[in-house]
Amino acid sequence: MLKTIPLLLLASSFAFAQTVNLDPTIFYNVRVGGKVSGCSPLNNMMSNRGCDNTLQDLWNNDDGTHNQRYRFVKVPGTTNTFNIISGCQLYLSCQSCGGSTKPDLYGTDDGSGRQRWILTPVSGVANTFTIQVAGGRDASCGVFLSTGAQCGDSYVDLYTSDDGSGRQRWTLTPVASAGGSLPLEAFKYNELPLGAVKPSENSWLKNQLVAQASGLHGNLQNFWPIVQTSQWVGGTSDYSSLHEGGSYWFNGIVPAAFQLNDQRLLGDVGKWVSYIISHQTADGWLGPDSDPRILWGTYPALLALRQYAQANSTAAPTILNALDKFFVTMNNMVSTSGAGLEEWGIMRWQDVSIVIEWMLDVFPNGKDTMYLNLLKLLRTFGAPWPHSFSSGVLPTDAINAVDIRFHGVNVAQAIKSEAVAFRFSHDSADLDSTRQRISLIDQYHGRVSGVLNADEHLAGKGPQRGSELCTVVESMYSFEYVYSVLGDNAYADRVEKLAFNGKFFPQLVLEFTHHPVALPATTSDNMWQHQYLQQSNQIQAAHIDPNPFATDGPDSTIFGLAPNYPCCTVNHGQGWPKFISHAYMTSPDSTTLYHVLLSPTTFSSTLANNNKVSVAAQTDYPFSSAIKYTISAAQAFNFGIRVPGWVPSSRISYSIDGGATQSATANSAGYVVLNIGAGSHSISVTIPMNIQTTTAYGNFRRCHPRTVGVLAQHRFLDDRAGHLLLQLERSQILANFCLAIRPVDHQPRV
Repeated sequence: MLKTIPLLLLASSFAFAQTVNLDPTIFYNVRVGGKVSGCSPLNNMMSNRGCDNTLQDLWNNDDGTHNQRYRFVKVPGTTNTFNIISGCQLYLSCQSCGGSTKPDLYGTDDGSGRQRWILTPVSGVANTFTIQVAGGRDASCGVFLSTGAQCGDSYVDLYTSDDGSGRQRWTLTPVASAGGSLPLEAFKYNELPLGAVKPSENSWLKNQLVAQASGLHGNLQNFWPIVQTSQWVGGTSDYSSLHEGGSYWFNGIVPAAFQLNDQRLLGDVGKWVSYIISHQTADGWLGPDSDPRILWGTYPALLALRQYAQANSTAAPTILNALDKFFVTMNNMVSTSGAGLEEWGIMRWQDVSIVIEWMLDVFPNGKDTMYLNLLKLLRTFGAPWPHSFSSGVLPTDAINAVDIRFHGVNVAQAIKSEAVAFRFSHDSADLDSTRQRISLIDQYHGRVSGVLNADEHLAGKGPQRGSELCTVVESMYSFEYVYSVLGDNAYADRVEKLAFNGKFFPQLVLEFTHHPVALPATTSDNMWQHQYLQQSNQIQAAHIDPNPFATDGPDSTIFGLAPNYPCCTVNHGQGWPKFISHAYMTSPDSTTLYHVLLSPTTFSSTLANNNKVSVAAQTDYPFSSAIKYTISAAQAFNFGIRVPGWVPSSRISYSIDGGATQSATANSAGYVVLNIGAGSHSISVTIPMNIQTTTAYGNFRRCHPRTVGVLAQHRFLDDRAGHLLLQLERSQILANFCLAIRPVDHQPRV
């Protein structure tokens, strides 16, 4: 009972304290005022050691990580009591006592008073305060935020009083927030609405998408609780409190349903849309309404709703109004307390920003200022990716530890973060940062297949290390978006490399009879099973213990429903549909149509001046160099055919309507642009595919446009007759391995 008295005195002694007003939408650096000896310590800025560590200490500067940045959010009904929230959206906290003398971080305000701090201005010193825990702690254990007395002490602790030395006095300095203005920057290449681009009939790509729809991803809603009874549609199932399971699946199944015009899938996604919209809360929240609300789990679902509205004009007004209401609520949450922005939402702020920017493009609804404010807040509070991806900060080898900044999927999603930000920042430094991060990731963690090594975190370049299936599909989407903003030809090449190699078995592409057959890396032929991790030098798909992975488990390379972790089960479905959606794009004025991702795909929509155009590409590319276009147009228009960067001299050959064969060199943007007249036309194109080799890690080489692995003594192949992996003894590496990547007895049948 006696121990409660200091707590009561603590609360009552500040009943008439001076009102303190701080902006909750910005970060502050918090510096200690001094030391008992009067020295100026080198380390004087309060800091934490990252999202995965609760320790608070002192550092010498703001290093750009957000570790030295804190927000001060006033507790409602008080004049000078605040939640102090770290850059990882964790609350500065402390223990009740028990001998603990140091503050820590906690996930929420539990009402005890230990996550609430009283700020009392220091007389005569601007922006300087004592910071005292508001309650829930024995005052005799120390309640004033403090630091050690010696100049070399770099820890933060709690002390019983303000002793006048300066070490219980803290100066707050605001950190500049993210800037921005409207209108948004235009895209270099405009993405087309969902449904305008589809896979060509009787093509390998159509067969691949049909296999996905008939396989695991297209049937999860029929049997797997994470989707079938998802919390997103009124059930109780998910694999984590983030509510991402159903949301992930929704993001991939929507485009697949429309691209295939699959009535079964259209019915399923229609039910999801109907349930989500009809169960929107009065204040605008969409999706599972937990306490506290978590924003990250909504991001994939918002991307799905965006796509659905593009493809279904009847449903679009309802969806747009629902999104408008949701973003009002989200803006209120982020503006006041940052509610909902736990560490995953902080890392992946760029994904929801794509939807917000789309709302500004198509349905601002008079809320331009609100949307811009929300974009700036998300970037301010979001992960500082330019810093994480800078030289000297990005790890140059496998980190073999848990670090959310360098989690492989976070890295894959963040490839596009500054390209997203550029649309409202208008700052070319964001484009420079995008190019720099791609270069550094490739330099230290890149693979010949185009995907980055991360099992679960950045893993260097060793071919025995793994790459997650989620990392492949998220990388594809990031490079698709980056290309639309920057327009660098290399990034479209990268999407193709990921799709044709990273999403497939990296060693071999097997061709049988006339038609190409690709062996998927992380999915079975019928797409009913998948791996969590693929490896460049993968010699088996089995339980591996011990294994070469840093934090992923021994079942990571086996094929199954949800090996290692279930995220890839629901998320892998976005890869092919979004590849198809980005296969064609238009110029900003919509007068020119570009075939960006060379593939058997069709386009049907209206260009500028109400010009109705359809294009059908028949090709076995990348297994063949020939593409035949069948085109119909109401008016003349420009049609750009992208020439991959690996094509010799950037020259292709073509003929129009059976005429003479011509050759052309790509322009500086990587396109051969043809003026197509009104009416019906055919164009035959040949993309030269000379063999080129690139030496990578160890003895791996990339044979453009295919990738093969070089193993010293063994080659593992799929015997498609028996669906078995065969170990084939090899006495030596074939000198001409690019042209003869199979033993003689495994050459394709003709």
